[in-house]
Amino acid sequence: MTKRIKVILSIIFCLVLGGSFLLSAYAESENSYTMPEELLCISYRGDTAEYESNSKEAVLSAFLKGADFVSVNIRKSDSGELVLCGENKSEAEGISLREMLTLTEENVLILDFDTALKDEIYDLLKAENALSKAYLRIKDSASNISEWISSKEEEPEVIGVCSSFNVFTVRSFAKKLSYLSAVQMQSKNHFNVMYDKICNSLYKDKRVIAPMYDPDLCGQRSDSEDGWNDLIKRNFTVIETNNLEAFIDYKNNEIELRKNLVALLEKAKEIIPDAYSLVSRENLADSIENAELILADGVASCDELQSAQSVLMLAVNNLTLKQGEDTQKGALNITVGKVTATILVGLAILAAQIYTYKMQKGKKNKEKT
Repeated sequence: MTKRIKVILSIIFCLVLGGSFLLSAYAESENSYTMPEELLCISYRGDTAEYESNSKEAVLSAFLKGADFVSVNIRKSDSGELVLCGENKSEAEGISLREMLTLTEENVLILDFDTALKDEIYDLLKAENALSKAYLRIKDSASNISEWISSKEEEPEVIGVCSSFNVFTVRSFAKKLSYLSAVQMQSKNHFNVMYDKICNSLYKDKRVIAPMYDPDLCGQRSDSEDGWNDLIKRNFTVIETNNLEAFIDYKNNEIELRKNLVALLEKAKEIIPDAYSLVSRENLADSIENAELILADGVASCDELQSAQSVLMLAVNNLTLKQGEDTQKGALNITVGKVTATILVGLAILAAQIYTYKMQKGKKNKEKT
């Protein structure tokens, strides 16, 4: 076997192998819409509609109402203890972080604090065997966060806060914090690159947090359904809200809409298309593809799911049998031959009417004479 033949056979083998890999990947992706990642809720400072922010009652109530996480502010009391405390308090007071960790059981807190306290907070969590029960939200440079995490015997769960206005800095930040499980992106500018899907795709392997509790941090968007819909469409999968009960309702609605769309999609794909007209088949195929894309694209907003369901349902209800459409098309299909025939028939009818009119007129004239 010559060298040239060996090279050709090697190329063919690689192509076949690559093709089979792509086919298997496609087959796996066909059902990727069945169970995507879940939309998550962070309750900002707890159930503040019922209780004082950062209080024990506010935190526990938020978890009972369905929050996935509760973010709290940590300060140091006069006695040197780490406590939950409102940002506007002149003196640090409130339940201790140690006690709060014992009350939250399996729930997870997100801790906000002055950067200088990070070592003390880490030591407390490690001593209490609670490193898995809290995320440390650190606002610092990527290099400083990276260096600090690397220095620890057990790596804590850290949320890096990215507030840059420069897309290149954002890309750099994403690369350096690639091992973090969550990233918070915030900006005062509504049109900032940090709210662009392309930018957020850099974080596709982790959760991206939208801080809705403060309009200045989420591009002046409202902490309501309109704002949630917009940022979820932009790949934000974790909403930090001060409107807890409304967002829990929204989240439950998103789950229900997803289930309904999956059920409708399965029924639509069972339809045998051969019996239906080409136009309605194409419309159904487009609607099915749209629904699959929405379901496969991680978390979807409620309005995206509702729209996909409405379009798919309309496509199913508007399926037209071949015979009915062919008859309709035959009646409406205008060709040169049909136009010519119609004109000739019209002229023939007109000539017949003229001939009949002349015959009748001639007969009347004869009768008069």
